[in-house]
Amino acid sequence: MKIGYFGKQNSFALEMLKRLQLEHSRDEFFTWQPGDKAPSTELEVIIAFGKVDSKEIEAQTKLGLLQMASAGYEGVDVEAATKFGVWVGSAPTTRTGNGESVAEVAVLLMLAASRRLNEELAFTHGSAQTRPEKWEGNRALFGKTACIVGLGGIGDLLIERLRGFGMILTGVDNHPEHAPNGVRGYGHDELKVAAAQADYLILAIPGTKENENLIDGTVLAGMKKNAVLVNVARGTLVDETALLAAVKSGHLYGAGLDVVKDEPVSEGNPLLTEPRIFVTPHIAGSTDLMLDGTVKYLGEVLAKYRDGLLSEGIVNEPKNPRVHLRESLS
Repeated sequence: MKIGYFGKQNSFALEMLKRLQLEHSRDEFFTWQPGDKAPSTELEVIIAFGKVDSKEIEAQTKLGLLQMASAGYEGVDVEAATKFGVWVGSAPTTRTGNGESVAEVAVLLMLAASRRLNEELAFTHGSAQTRPEKWEGNRALFGKTACIVGLGGIGDLLIERLRGFGMILTGVDNHPEHAPNGVRGYGHDELKVAAAQADYLILAIPGTKENENLIDGTVLAGMKKNAVLVNVARGTLVDETALLAAVKSGHLYGAGLDVVKDEPVSEGNPLLTEPRIFVTPHIAGSTDLMLDGTVKYLGEVLAKYRDGLLSEGIVNEPKNPRVHLRESLS
């Protein structure tokens, strides 16, 4: 089978490719990056990272499956894929170790913002021998209210971890009635109400067009004084100019961001000028657990595809698929 491997070839992606090639040595792999021409127009499957536009899909005359190596697929032109009869699959966060990995970084960012880690690290790496003690510094998570926006796989895993910190837990979701026990659920239309009661607002929802700038100046202004915003989802969810202003003004205590709108995060990004905004370079899912889990899951997808079976991560339903797939009986 001819398999395309499309996306930015960073060390994580290359290690994943290496393992896939070892486990699927009978298949032929072709790699290319955004901006380059595909090395073949006869690919049967494409495994992709990030954005895949209609031109990439249309160029492949034998393509039957476009499989993302991540849970997010907002960068894929699903409408075009469906039109051309191509199945689109995501890699469910609960099947790859991504959820556990991202939930851990969400906790890290909450702690980093709460303990003003940027400022503390500047002290330990600087030449100053003393530092001013601030009574308002070093906030504890215990007893605070954490509101998770998005009660999917990552949201539920984060709730499990935050229970151990003794936090009060709430959540915002399309189906608030499905909130875990002990978690008060709010509908998406109640976001402002939930945000206004939270000490920590954590974003764990897809970065769809509908969710663009979901956390805007109005939501930020309505948040609690000294609240913290944490984003482990997508940079498009937040109005970054409004966030920077809210932190600089002292209204928000700080923020922890693993994602920004313009990635990879550059040295000139204004968010990096504010020490109370702790930024990591979109590394939440990059762990040994996710690497092992994703390789295993993609292997299962390829095996099912060969057998004419649908994988659980399929997100569309072409009316005239190039390759007919059926539901698995298991």
